[in-house]
Parts: sequence; C-alpha cells; structure tokens
Amino acid sequence: MDGPTSVEDIDLRGYWQILVRRRWVVYLAVIGLGLLALVLSFLTTPQYRSTTTLQIARRSPEIFNFKDVTTTDYGWAAYSDFFQTQYEIIASGPVARIAAERLELPSHPDFLVTEEQPGWLARVKAMIPRKRGVRVEQDPLDRAASRVRAALEVLPVRNSQLVRISCTDADPNFAATLANAVADAYIHFSIESLYSTTDQAREFLIDQSGKVKREIGAIENRLQEYGESRRIISVSDSTNLTLQALQEISAQRTAAQTAVARAEAARRTVLATGSDALPEVLNSNLIARLRADYAAYEAEYSEESRLFKDSWPKLQTLASRLEQARQRLDLEVQRINEQVRAAADADYERAVRQVDNLDLLLAQHEQAAQRMKRDAVEFNNLQSEVREKRETLNALLARQNEMTLSTRLRDLDATSSNIRVMERAQPPTAPFRPNTRLNLAVALALGLILGVAAASLLEHLDNTINSPAELARAVALPVLAVIPRYGGSPTPFARARRRPSAERGSGIDLVADREAHSAVSEAYRGLRTSILLSNPGHPPRLIVLTSALPEDGKTSTVLNLGIVLAQLGRRVLLVDTDLRRPRLHRALAVTNRRGVSTFLSGLVDDPYELVVPTGIDNLDVMTSGPIPPNPSELLNSPTFARLGTELLEHGYDHILFDSPPVLSVSDPVIIASSVDSGILVVRAGRTPRQSVRLAIAGLGRTGRCTFGLVLNEFDAGAQAQYQSYYGQRRPDEEATDSGTESAADSLTRAGGRRA
Repeated sequence: MDGPTSVEDIDLRGYWQILVRRRWVVYLAVIGLGLLALVLSFLTTPQYRSTTTLQIARRSPEIFNFKDVTTTDYGWAAYSDFFQTQYEIIASGPVARIAAERLELPSHPDFLVTEEQPGWLARVKAMIPRKRGVRVEQDPLDRAASRVRAALEVLPVRNSQLVRISCTDADPNFAATLANAVADAYIHFSIESLYSTTDQAREFLIDQSGKVKREIGAIENRLQEYGESRRIISVSDSTNLTLQALQEISAQRTAAQTAVARAEAARRTVLATGSDALPEVLNSNLIARLRADYAAYEAEYSEESRLFKDSWPKLQTLASRLEQARQRLDLEVQRINEQVRAAADADYERAVRQVDNLDLLLAQHEQAAQRMKRDAVEFNNLQSEVREKRETLNALLARQNEMTLSTRLRDLDATSSNIRVMERAQPPTAPFRPNTRLNLAVALALGLILGVAAASLLEHLDNTINSPAELARAVALPVLAVIPRYGGSPTPFARARRRPSAERGSGIDLVADREAHSAVSEAYRGLRTSILLSNPGHPPRLIVLTSALPEDGKTSTVLNLGIVLAQLGRRVLLVDTDLRRPRLHRALAVTNRRGVSTFLSGLVDDPYELVVPTGIDNLDVMTSGPIPPNPSELLNSPTFARLGTELLEHGYDHILFDSPPVLSVSDPVIIASSVDSGILVVRAGRTPRQSVRLAIAGLGRTGRCTFGLVLNEFDAGAQAQYQSYYGQRRPDEEATDSGTESAADSLTRAGGRRA
C-alpha cells in the first residue's frame, strides 16, 4: 500500500525526470571528458615521485636551562600556525635555492635537457598570441630553484610531527636525490635562521644595555636638581610638616564652626525668650527684692483702699510709691535683658571671626600642600623611572650573557636542531603519474557533474511545457488527456533529421483507425472518456479544438478524437474552420472544392449539402472550402452562428471544429462563442508557458465556452512514471477499456433521455 508522498520525494522525482529527459546531454559530457582524459594520459610523459620523511619538533634540545630567543606557545592555534609555517618554509624559494646550489643544478645535464625541451602544454601556451613584455634575464640558479619548487610537494602526516617531502621528475634517481637535497637544505636553513636571529638579538642587547645606562645617569641628575630647586626633603605623608599643619588647622576650624553654631543657637534663644523669662532675670537678687517691695506696696495699698477713699492723702502717697516700685522693676528687667542680648551678640560675632581666620589659614596651607603634591608627583616619577631603568638594565645584562652561551651551540650543527631525518628518499620503481585509472574516474565524475549541471541549466532556460504537471501548474484548467509522442522517444540525432511538421502529421492523423491498440490510440480514447464524463448526462456536442501556436497537433487531435468517438457508434462531424491553412481534406483525401467558406458566403443554403463521408463508419467531414480573402468576417457573421445548430439537426452527436491557432488570428475566439466547450492542444517541449497563458486569456473573453487542455507529443520515455503506462496495449485490456467507455456512453445517453 503506497503511503503519502513527501515533498522531498516529489522534488527528487522531478530532478530525476529532468536528467532522464536531458540524458543525452549527460551522456555526451561523460563520454567527451572520458575520451579527453584517456588521450591526455597517453600523451603525458611518465613521472616518478620519491619521498623523504622528517620529524619537526616544536622545541630544540634544551642544553641550558634558560629560554631561547623564540618562545613556544602551546595553544592549539599556535600549534597549527607553527607547523603550517614550517611547511611553507620547506616549499620556499630560499630552501629551493640552497638545494639547487648543493646539487649544482645549473650545470646538471638532465636539467639542461629539460630546459631546452619544454612539454606539450608549454608549447601550446607559446602558440597563443599575447602581448610581449620586457624580457628580463634570470639567474641560472633562480631558474634551477624554480624547477625545484615546481617538482616539490610537502605532505604533512596527520596527527603527528612527521612531514613528507616529495619530489617528482622523469628520472627516478634524480627525484630521490632532489628530495634528499631539499630536506638537507631545510635543516641547514633552519639552523642558520635560528642562530642568525640569536646573533642579532645579542647585538641588540649590547646596544640597548649601553643606552639604558646613559638614560639612568641622566634621570638621576634630573632627580637631584629637581629636589634641590623645590626644597623637597621628604615626600612621605608621615613626615611631611605641611600635611600635619593642614590637619591641625582643619581640626581647629571644625571646632570653631561648632562654637559658631552654639553661639548662634544661644542668640536665637535669647531673642525668642521674653524679658521676664530670661534666666538672668529670674535668678537676679535685685529683681527679687524689687518684686518683693512692689508686692508689699501693693498689699498695703489694697488694705488702705478698703478703708479710705482715693482722695485721702495717705492713699495717694501709697499709690505714688507703688508706681515708682513698678517702674523701677521694669527698668531693671529691661537693663538685664539688654545686657544678656549684647553678650549673646558678642559671643556669636567672636566665633564667626575665629572661623573666618581659620578659613584663611586653611586655604593658605592647602595651597602649600597642593604645591608640594605637584612637586612630589614629578619627584616620584623620576624615582620610579630610575628604578624601572635599573630593572631593565639588569634583565638586558642577564639575557646578553644567555645569548653568548647559546651562540656557541652553532658548532653542534644538526644535533642542536629540532629537525630529524626519519627516512631518506629512495629511487621509485613505478611511475607516479599519469594514473590512467584515476584520471578516467575523475573525468567520468566531472563529466557526470558537468552533464547534470548542463541538463539543469537547459531545463532552467527551457520555458516550454514538458509534462502534465508543468501544464497543470502553468494554467488553472483541467488536463483532459496526455497524447504520447508517436513513434517513441528519438535521440538528439534523430530529432535533427526529423521531417517537417506537415509530413510528420500525416503519420499520426489516422492512427486511432490504423493502430487501434497503440499507446497513442489509447490516449485518444482517454480523451474521449474525459469529454463524455465532463458533464454526465449532457456531454458537449459542439467542440472547438485549437492551439496556442501552429504545428502543435490540433488537426491530428481533431481527426483521432473524431475517430474514437465514432468507434462508440456516435455520429461525428469534423468541420474545418481553419480558413487560412486547412488540412483536414488532405488528411482524409477528400475534395475541398466546397466547404465552410461556401456556406458562409451564401452560395449554399443547407450546410448538410457540403458534408462529405470519410470512409470511416459514423465519421463525416465538412472541409474548409476555397480560402476566402476575409476569414474573420465570415466567421463573425450570423450565418456561422447557426451552422452548428443546423448540422446537429441532421442527427450528429458531436461536431468538432478545427480552428486556427489562438495567438495567430482571432478566429478561435469567434468560433468559441458559438460552441459548448473547447480543447486547447499544447505540444510538449515546444509550446512556451507564456503562450499557453496568453491563449487561455484570449479564449476566456468569450465567457460561454469552457476549455480543457490536451498535452500532445509527450515524451513518455523521459518521464519515469509514464514509461510502463504508455506501453503496448494487449487486446484483453483494450476490450476491458472499450467496455468501460461503452458503459460511460450508455450513462450519458440515458442522462440525455431523462433530460
């Protein structure tokens, strides 16, 4: 049981169909590149490869316990960079020059012969015309080094410290000698590079040591002069007199501010308190005595006033004494109040003056402290600079001594290097290239890739309809049938020799009558079934068949559809309304002296007089007649509008109109307005998508006729899912299908009777 098809399966199936359809492009690419690889392999001079294996350690042997000039970084990035750098050094020009010089390649006989006889590729390049530049004479040793680099290949062994140095040459002995020479040259170059760097570093250290000594002396002189000019005794905070005085003044100022706050509070209290409520008044003995006298006078006056009148002399004397006592009491209270307030004001002003004096003194000491700080900063900088310079000098002297000892290791040569020869090169016994099998395999693979890419590109550039799925995606109309290509799927060479379309059509025009069991005939019977079941009970009777472009196979579709309909016992009439290039009369071998143009011109009143038998049971034809000068005007007349109705009255079940292409003339649009339904024939691999869309848009302006699609000349061999389906039909399958269609015909006839 088949499960649901995923989107990925559909995409892969579509790609496979593209490759099958364009298979000849893939074949040509694979065969062409395969032949080219074989020819080049046979023309190439055999080359031999010899290999020397080296071990490259990241560090040299540690004879001393101090570090060398170059440090070792054990990070992964540094590990990769180190070995990649060594590989580039092996393949560099200086190493190749040393090897060429040791082998005396400029005077080597094999080298001279190779220089004088360039290869076939060099000769081909020399034949290409190009602008000649200024010719520069090259040193023979440089030319030899270039040849060494051309023959050299550096191959690191993965996950190890080993590297293989391979050299390729037509002479196996020379290849081995060259590989060993490159390895020796690399070791020599590494040692010289290491110790030349050490010598340079030692000279640099000597120069820098003298320079640092001179700088230390100059800085110490500046330090002494600066301390004397600024009178700096000590820059330490614990022994600095200015900072100590500043701290004491700051503490006194804080205490003075506190006193001002207390004096101001006392002054505000005095001002806010009443005269009688002041503590000084309440605690004064004089005020107490005066209040006692006043109370005595007041008591005596009250006693006497109950006995005597106010005019009595003694009573008046008592009143005068009482007033004097009160005035004296008030005067004394006022005097004490003024004294207390004056004292509070004096205390506040004295405290404020003290704060102002301390602020002035504090500002003076702060300026002095800031000045001293600035001077101390420069003084400290000079002291720090002296200390740093002395530390640098000590490090330079120590490193200088180490470099002197390290330079003496040069005499040990290879034993002090981090490179060892693990295996020296030996002359090979078999050639390294050409590898004919590998070249052929690579060429076939590249040919396959190139062929697939070319097929995909051609498919992308192809804007024609090639399959039913593409046709269904291009337009929103039903695909009624797919007519396979008559005669199978030809090769590209056969396509180039195909006959003109008029001759090709003659073979398929009556195939449904001649070859009833062929795949093409079966496809036309499928079209017949689609038409009969398109409207069960009321199948279309007036049907127009057209195409977007000429030579899409509409006439052959009209003929074969009429034949298969007639095979069901239905009366079918073919009407050739292509009044410009008619072809039905040639396909059926009938006369074309009279026809549609004769009726439309008014020369015949009854169109049935123009009907001609075809020799096929139940199938008649009305040819186009003489070609008129104004086809569109004749088809657009009321006479043509009643042509189909009058012909149906003579007992025809179906009338098929063969019309011109839609995009060529407007006749199909006119004909479509007078029929029930239409069929647009699309030729696979020829009709562009845009042409189909434009044709559908033009036919849609009629508003009455419904259209379906027929894909003609479909290459079933290029579509995997259609290959088995469009095989040769067996008689028993034909009988079964005929019975099915007969049943469908019976249903449609019964529906017509009920209607």
